[in-house]
Amino acid sequence: MADYVVAIPARYASTRLPGKPLASVGGEPMIRVVCTQALQSQASRVIACVDDERVYEVLKGCGAEICMTSKDCHCGTDRIAQMLEKTKMPADTVVVNVQGDEPLINPGHIDQVANLLINSGADMATLCSRIEKISDVFDPNCVKVVMDKNGTALYFSRAPIPYERDNFGKGEVKELQYPHYHHIGIYAYRAGTVLDYTKREQAEIEKCESLEQLRLMHYGFKIAVGITATPPEIGVDTKEDLKRVNEILSCKETH
Repeated sequence: MADYVVAIPARYASTRLPGKPLASVGGEPMIRVVCTQALQSQASRVIACVDDERVYEVLKGCGAEICMTSKDCHCGTDRIAQMLEKTKMPADTVVVNVQGDEPLINPGHIDQVANLLINSGADMATLCSRIEKISDVFDPNCVKVVMDKNGTALYFSRAPIPYERDNFGKGEVKELQYPHYHHIGIYAYRAGTVLDYTKREQAEIEKCESLEQLRLMHYGFKIAVGITATPPEIGVDTKEDLKRVNEILSCKETH
């Protein structure tokens, strides 16, 4: 089993859901639930990277380490980079980035992506699942990924890739003729790669698609993509998502 660290970036001042890390999930603050899930993985350490004392306080005693980071971080990756610098983490440390708004994260996926990074020799590893709903292929909020025969990412896009030329241009699509894969936003990389990434200029394709991982691809880094048959359930971006997560948890408790 891989020796690795889980880093959980959490920003208090979310635009769509202010105070999101403290939102109630099953009666607990969401960030605490995410940490509890991560602690069920095989990680040697779980570190919450937070930017608000209120979040710091609710995490005390949950078993995760807590690192205060700046409110000025532009994204979760920048927040993790700041934590790595503050803790003087060795450059070869394997780090799994688990988003602070994924209270239903599967600990098995955390282990899977960490092992994939080590076994593949890639610069970064991530996961995907096969798309079953045709509408997801055309949904820009569902990020798609295309891989080569070795499972190395060729491209990530909000557009329908691969584009089925003889199928998609004929009006309503009745069925998918080829496999399509939904990218799952969990990442594993080494600490040195994170620090390298944050020092590089944004790539045009990254800005165009608004997908951070395209910066690594632009600079020639390799991304290994693992397929899971058990895709994660919904993350929390809005009040509606929060309501749905609590409904899912209520159903699990009653069955």
